[in-house]
Amino acid sequence: MRRGKGTDFKIVAVVRDGTAIELLSESEDWAQVRLESGKEGWVLRRFLSDEPPLGQKVELLEQEKQVLTRTNRELKQRFDELSAEKERVEQELVGQRTQIEDQLKACVADRDSINDQYTTLQADTADVIKTKKDLAGARTRIESLEKELSRYKEENEQLSKNETLKWFLAGGGVLFLGWLIGLISRRSRKKRPSLL
Repeated sequence: MRRGKGTDFKIVAVVRDGTAIELLSESEDWAQVRLESGKEGWVLRRFLSDEPPLGQKVELLEQEKQVLTRTNRELKQRFDELSAEKERVEQELVGQRTQIEDQLKACVADRDSINDQYTTLQADTADVIKTKKDLAGARTRIESLEKELSRYKEENEQLSKNETLKWFLAGGGVLFLGWLIGLISRRSRKKRPSLL
């Protein structure tokens, strides 16, 4: 790395291959760079590359190979486990298929029995339409009775309120009458001549 862009400028640092540097600017065949230490200078552009050095590439490839080898081993183990699981499931399926066939036969027999029961039920319930009509009539009658009951309740409440009001007015009348009698009796006492 030189102080300026040209081979006649003084060398300020020697940069090893693979060292990370910061590119500041470019001019013709030269590039201004900054090292991690903060030192700045100019180097020929042909020595710069975005690619990591070969040694780093080899190291990265070795690491990737180890990861792939480990992954391959894990996948093979998982494959073996899944193969064993597949065989077990296939054996279970054979057993389940037999059970399902037996259950299907039982279902067909049940269906035939239910069909017979349904036919019998249809014959036994010929008067269902009449029962539905009777039920509809009964519902209408219940609704009418509920309305009538509601009306009676309202009338009862009104009568109860009227009764309370009558008692209140009667009490007020008695109070007023008592007050009036008291007033009249007081006046009559004042008018009596005294014989003494």
